[in-house]
Amino acid sequence: MNLGVATGVTPVRLTIPARARAWLATTMVAVLVLSAQASAVTMSGALVADDAGATPKLYHAALIVAGAVVLFRGCVVRPRTELLAYFGVTLSTSLLAYLAFEPRVAAVKLLIAFYVALVAAGVGRAVDATAVLRGCRVASVAFLLLVTAKNAQQVPDFVAFLVSPAGHPNVPTLAGGGLNLEATWLALSAIFLIGTALFLPFVLAAAATSALYASRAGVLVAAVAVCAALAHAWGGWRAAHHTARSQPPVEASRVRHRWRRRGLAVLLAAAAAGAAGAAAVAVREYGDAMYVAQRFASIGEEPGSMGRLTLWRGGLRVFAEHPLGVGVGNAVPELRRTLGVDVPEDNLHDIYLQHAVETGLPGLFVLLVLAVAVARRLVAARFRDHLLLFVVGYLVVGAIQFTGVDAMFWLAYGLQSGTSGGGHGGGVA
Repeated sequence: MNLGVATGVTPVRLTIPARARAWLATTMVAVLVLSAQASAVTMSGALVADDAGATPKLYHAALIVAGAVVLFRGCVVRPRTELLAYFGVTLSTSLLAYLAFEPRVAAVKLLIAFYVALVAAGVGRAVDATAVLRGCRVASVAFLLLVTAKNAQQVPDFVAFLVSPAGHPNVPTLAGGGLNLEATWLALSAIFLIGTALFLPFVLAAAATSALYASRAGVLVAAVAVCAALAHAWGGWRAAHHTARSQPPVEASRVRHRWRRRGLAVLLAAAAAGAAGAAAVAVREYGDAMYVAQRFASIGEEPGSMGRLTLWRGGLRVFAEHPLGVGVGNAVPELRRTLGVDVPEDNLHDIYLQHAVETGLPGLFVLLVLAVAVARRLVAARFRDHLLLFVVGYLVVGAIQFTGVDAMFWLAYGLQSGTSGGGHGGGVA
């Protein structure tokens, strides 16, 4: 047996063409992101009314598979310091608070969020940044198509809502937490498509869906996505300005490609706007097409905004009584006890107040440290990193929405950490 002679046998994984490997990586990321976006889809394919309880979701299975792949490939990434500080403090403060307050299963969501961030960082390290962004874009477009197809099957319910509008339509959602959150996630996902011909039509479609849902938050997040696109364009202009002197002129073919892409974007946006206009005309036949505008005009007077104001006022009172926190999951129960009123929500609709109430000043501090660290990385990247834009967009919208333990947020954070080489230890096998 001659051990010094090459056998000529090529490992199986090297026989896969580079293009096929790239699309395989894209598919893996797309499945992971789409399952996190559609967090109300169970492993059986059914929908749950709310993202609560112990029902196994499809994204749970996707995360388990992704975690196994990360371990098998040896792509475990050491977490960033601010990530370790965040989960270390929030978990420890909650456990200490449970000595005085009722322990809650909600603490498990913190552990799941930590797991999501670790797995996502490993996935980001295993594939390149291009495949990650492409996967996020594919997932977002698929999410929009699925939401639209689902809504097309609920036309009678939407018509009934328009005849007598109150709150939100009574239709099922793919995203956990109800129509308001589904509209928010859809609009926020537009950030992944910044710089492509699909961005404008996607934003318009997300805004139209938010209007159909009577979701003010969704409309506002669509505006946040547009602001993110402007910041991205400004960063690109700054980068081009600084490198123009040292770079050769842009070839004519690249200029023509750029103008073709812009022309396609305009056509798609015009088509989306036309469809939205046609839908608005059809809506007038059934009911009040200005309901969403009226909801904006009556902020602070109608039940939706009054509910948020009640949550925030009660949250501040609980925080004043317990500045070291009451433990994850105890914010709303303690709010009910303090105010003596029943509220139908399970969170405070403000991640910063939520952290202050549940994990106290230490938890709020580490959340702010995490936010500042992410914002600094975004500025250093000149607003060109789509994943960082998404994460910062979430942190901005978090002042009126979300809980802070949303899987999609930690997935985007982890993917960006892995692709940017922010972690250490463990490479691609």
